[in-house]
Amino acid sequence: MDKENILNNKVFKNLINILVGVLIIFIVFLIINPQDQNEIGDTISVTGYAEVSAKPDVAQITISVLSENKDLGIATEDNNVKINNIIAFLKENNIEDKDIKTSMYNISPRYEYYNDYRNRYLAGYDVSQSLVVKIRDLNIVGDVITGSTSNGANEISSLSFIIDNDDALKAQVKKEAIADAKNKAEDLAKDLGISLSEIIGFYENSYTPVVTSYNKVMMGAGSLEDSTAPSIQTGENTITSNITIVYKIK
Repeated sequence: MDKENILNNKVFKNLINILVGVLIIFIVFLIINPQDQNEIGDTISVTGYAEVSAKPDVAQITISVLSENKDLGIATEDNNVKINNIIAFLKENNIEDKDIKTSMYNISPRYEYYNDYRNRYLAGYDVSQSLVVKIRDLNIVGDVITGSTSNGANEISSLSFIIDNDDALKAQVKKEAIADAKNKAEDLAKDLGISLSEIIGFYENSYTPVVTSYNKVMMGAGSLEDSTAPSIQTGENTITSNITIVYKIK
């Protein structure tokens, strides 16, 4: 690209940036224009809050295998065999294909330094693979952990509990938050001796936390093979909603 074209592109980009800046200023002016505020009149805003708790019905866990060897082929074969054994084990425990997802596959050289700490050499290869697994039978979470390690997993991480279909709960908590806001508005209007007109705005802020039991169960291949399955407590998930309603005052 010649200098003239480069210059023209820069000028075009500068013009676009200027137009965008002018548009933003215009929008802000419309928002804060006192004349618009006078037309709206006096307002009052209230915030309603609600929450609902429910037991999660799905556990999600990341199962990883790290294989190391000086020979890349051997490291890759070891990793593939272990992952395939883990997948077979999961399916034997009625975990469906749709709930098993490969989230990471990585091959990287591993270097180490000579005694002089200046020069390094290729010490081998690391091959790693991770599966994100959804477990719908919460009674077998501990068994999945121990079974995966006995089949070659050397890292279990990010165990969390979720509500698979929480749309109904979100709708419920939203309605309750709106009712709470309206009740607060009516009480406030009585206390202040004012009358409320129509609703002219609202803002919703909902939060659905994911309960995470622990980040890493273990490190080191086979460390759980001879142990009993860990006791996993699911607890409850709490969905919250904050609804802010803006009323016009008569």
